[in-house]
Amino acid sequence: MRAALGLTPAAAPVEKKVKSRSVYTLVELSVRKKSGGTPFRFEHRSSSISKLTAQLEAEKAARAKGLDVWVVLDIQQISE
Repeated sequence: MRAALGLTPAAAPVEKKVKSRSVYTLVELSVRKKSGGTPFRFEHRSSSISKLTAQLEAEKAARAKGLDVWVVLDIQQISE
């Protein structure tokens, strides 16, 4: 009777923990050392969903390591 009238405290709802999906943008660049030499692959993970922003972040990271960006090889948005 008390439950029908809303006088009993309701049981706390059980919250299910939803595992958040990991979403990132993987940018692959072909870079060279400042002194030249053969180009090699540089990979950068960006948390941005914008491909342009991710590319700019990757180029900035490559330059911070003393590398010259030669060409953008690939940009992929990955969700795990």
